[in-house]
Amino acid sequence: MRQISSLEYLSMSKVTRAWYKFCSFFANLPRIIGRWFRSIPGKFAVFGRKIGNWFRDVGDAFRFGDWKTRLSALIWGTGNFAHRQIGRGLLFLVYEIAFVLFMIFFGGGYLAKLGTLGDTLPEYMGSVIISKGDNSFDILLYSMLTIVVILFSVVVMFLSIKDAYNNQLGYSIAKRAATAKDDVGQLLNHKFHLTILAFPSLTLVVFTIVPLMFMILVAFTNYNRNNLPPANLFTWVGLDNFRTILTGQAMNATDAQSAAKFGRTFWYILGWTMEWAILATVTNLFIGMIVALIINKKSIRFKKFWRTCLVTVVAVPQFISLLLVSKMFKSDGGIINSMLFKIGLIPTYDSVKWLDGATSMAKAMVVIINIWVGVPHTVLTCTGILMNIPDDLYEAAKIDGANPVKMFSKITLPYMMFVLGPSLITSFVGNINNFNLIFLLTGGSTITGASQMDLAVGAGDVDLLITWLYKLTVNETRYDVASVIGILIFIVVAFFSLVVYSRIGSVKNEEDFQ
Repeated sequence: MRQISSLEYLSMSKVTRAWYKFCSFFANLPRIIGRWFRSIPGKFAVFGRKIGNWFRDVGDAFRFGDWKTRLSALIWGTGNFAHRQIGRGLLFLVYEIAFVLFMIFFGGGYLAKLGTLGDTLPEYMGSVIISKGDNSFDILLYSMLTIVVILFSVVVMFLSIKDAYNNQLGYSIAKRAATAKDDVGQLLNHKFHLTILAFPSLTLVVFTIVPLMFMILVAFTNYNRNNLPPANLFTWVGLDNFRTILTGQAMNATDAQSAAKFGRTFWYILGWTMEWAILATVTNLFIGMIVALIINKKSIRFKKFWRTCLVTVVAVPQFISLLLVSKMFKSDGGIINSMLFKIGLIPTYDSVKWLDGATSMAKAMVVIINIWVGVPHTVLTCTGILMNIPDDLYEAAKIDGANPVKMFSKITLPYMMFVLGPSLITSFVGNINNFNLIFLLTGGSTITGASQMDLAVGAGDVDLLITWLYKLTVNETRYDVASVIGILIFIVVAFFSLVVYSRIGSVKNEEDFQ
């Protein structure tokens, strides 16, 4: 796109300027994306330098430390015991013993089978198991847990070595190492944040990071209904699942037709997911903004009443609202069709299929219903922003002769967009993963004849990626393909969030909002 001078830009009309900004953003998007990808090596380099500093410190401890410091790498806490830090030394030693026992009696056995995910099937005599055999699910899950424990243990070992070296240096200067009382005082004083965050961090690792690692690794296996433990084992398949989803190609001819459907379905649903997220976010934003401006006008009466109505809509659980609306627009027996039939606008009770008929009708309906569900949230947010815009700005604009349109475009809109920037990103990401609205209204599927036949098993014409993932796991037990879709959803969401977040004024010009 041709770059124009400042004089040319100022000579444009408002509509032409808006169109130029819109086109410029998409024209510059490849450059923005390229710059973001080029920054990734630098981020990894910074992270690598921090890791390298750890190893360098440990190397210095081995190089300049005494025998107590070096022995701390083998028997954790040795340097602490030598300097009468009994409490800290016991913690290191007890953890080392627990780690060794864990690896011998539990983690080591699972980790040894990670490469094959098991090779022994259970043996049955009738319906009775006489030999348990291997369980690929347990091997993969507990191997991930073991790897996390090993990484944490390496950190603990490094802390033991560094602590012993610091004790050596401190003792040589002050002739006294920190006692258990000193440690407790630090944990309750300037290191209190470590005390508070210890338990949440542990739960984060166990209940979030380990399952996330498990899901990522499942994407590289053939964990599906044909290979369900404990009756069967699943194995590593490399990038086959990614190839199936992204290109529609399979490794063998027997799966070629199924792979082609999966690839076609993924790109179709990805396109509709992005289309839905943009429509849902933009419609809620602008309609909510307009309603908030109307309610906030000084000439509007009963402001508290209208705001109370909006709060009431927000207070009703969305789950209940969506179920009620789905029953109202049901083609067979729904209240909307019944009313239309009674007044003679349709020939039969099921003439209009609002949510389970033509794809275009169902998609339009979910967008409209999302406006009804989502606009009250936006109105309340925008109302709070409008009530906090200084009146002095409008008074000064009136003195300068600005009309209402000019005041909106120069004061109200920039102020609101500055504050709403991060919220819009959250709303966009939430709409990409808006499981409730799509699934509760349509189930993700509509009866569209040949169009439905072209999609992969379990997919519907109105499905988002998140609802298709749900069906693949719960209904089809295709955990391998579902894991790939989960990873791709994360990549799409993270990519758009990072790119847009780095471009919004709330981040670039944070100091301007004072």
